[in-house]
Amino acid sequence: MSKFVPVCPADEIPEGEARMHPVGEQVIAIFHIAGQYYALDNHCPHAGASLAHGFIDGDIVSCRIHHWRFCIRDGKYVDEDKPQFDAHTYPVRLAEGMIEVDLS
Repeated sequence: MSKFVPVCPADEIPEGEARMHPVGEQVIAIFHIAGQYYALDNHCPHAGASLAHGFIDGDIVSCRIHHWRFCIRDGKYVDEDKPQFDAHTYPVRLAEGMIEVDLS
C-alpha cells in the first residue's frame, strides 16, 4: 500500500536544481527537471556521496566524487549496464503545493 509523506514545498526547488531532505530514516534527493519532480536515494550507490549536491546536466546527475552518472528519471546508472549500481527511486506526487514521496 502506498504511503506518501510530505517532503517540502514545491517552490523550494528551482527548475534544474535538487535539494536533499530527511524523510523518516532516509535522506532523499528531490530533483526539479523539465517541470517534473523526481526522488532518488540521496546516497550514490558507488561511494555514498550526496546526489543532490551532484552536477546536473539535463536529466543526468553526476556524483561529485567519482562522477558516476545516473538518470534522474529512473535512477539508472548510465555509464555501464550494471543494474546493481542503479540509484533507488521513489514515486513522487504534488498535493496542495507540497512534494510528497512514497517510501513504501
